[in-house]
Amino acid sequence: MVTNYGQRIKELREERGLSLMALAKAIGVSDTAICKWENQLAEPKLSYIVRLADFFNCSTDFLTGRSDDLGWVVQPCLLTQDDKQFLDIFHDLSPQMQELAIQTLKLWKNTKHS
Repeated sequence: MVTNYGQRIKELREERGLSLMALAKAIGVSDTAICKWENQLAEPKLSYIVRLADFFNCSTDFLTGRSDDLGWVVQPCLLTQDDKQFLDIFHDLSPQMQELAIQTLKLWKNTKHS
């Protein structure tokens, strides 16, 4: 069972197939910072704990080991079937392909409103 913030961060990162660098880029820190957090050589500031929780869609209590409940922010019951299908496909992509998909969607959104 995971009991500390370093283990939680590493577990969540690895479950999603993310490198240290990919997670660092996603939340705006260095990969060295992520490495130090995972090895409990440093503690993330509260602002980074919140960014991590938002990124991993979990509660800060889960992230810090205060709770074993993920505390999902988006409840699956609120998603349409199309939303679920889209998310399933998206989650099966590599981190690089996810980033490309996000960039493409943003481009399409901006083009639509132009």
